[in-house]
Amino acid sequence: MGLRLTKIDVARRQLVSAIRLLFEGGDLVSIYTLGANAWEVIDALCTKESVESASKQTRENIPSQSCLKRDYINSPYRNFFKHADKDYDTKLPEIPEHQVDAVLFLAVEDYLRLTQKAPLELQVFQLWYLAINTEKVAGDALEMILESIESTFPNIRSLPRQQRLWMARMALANAALDHDLLDDSRTEPAA
Repeated sequence: MGLRLTKIDVARRQLVSAIRLLFEGGDLVSIYTLGANAWEVIDALCTKESVESASKQTRENIPSQSCLKRDYINSPYRNFFKHADKDYDTKLPEIPEHQVDAVLFLAVEDYLRLTQKAPLELQVFQLWYLAINTEKVAGDALEMILESIESTFPNIRSLPRQQRLWMARMALANAALDHDLLDDSRTEPAA
């Protein structure tokens, strides 16, 4: 009998696939579905292991009436993409890119907090997301990563999405050639 899958193996593989699809400009519904599935599993594992997750911090610090809470935590897309038993004739607008990115970011952050290691795809995505959303990074934390952001993703905030994704693909390709990064105990295989 072959290897057995664990919940974290499945979540990691779904998240890696979602990030690869994103960087290649793939379908947002597929990317979101993979990312949200991975995020749900990782979130549950963080709770089980008493890990202070980014998801838990987000849920606790967003006012219940906030659009952010509805859009990211209780997204109508999560259930819409999975079920048709009650809302078979419902229509939603196309899922926003920033919402897909945010769900992936929560999943990546929680994965890193849970496992203390990550595949290259998660590492590159984390830096890419933070480079685009520097306003979401606390001052001290931003100072720690600013050099990496500027060297890996120079002027990314001024670029259109397609160029941002191209930069992410190039960063991932470069990371795959970085022997120091590959040999680091915090870097794990994608599958």
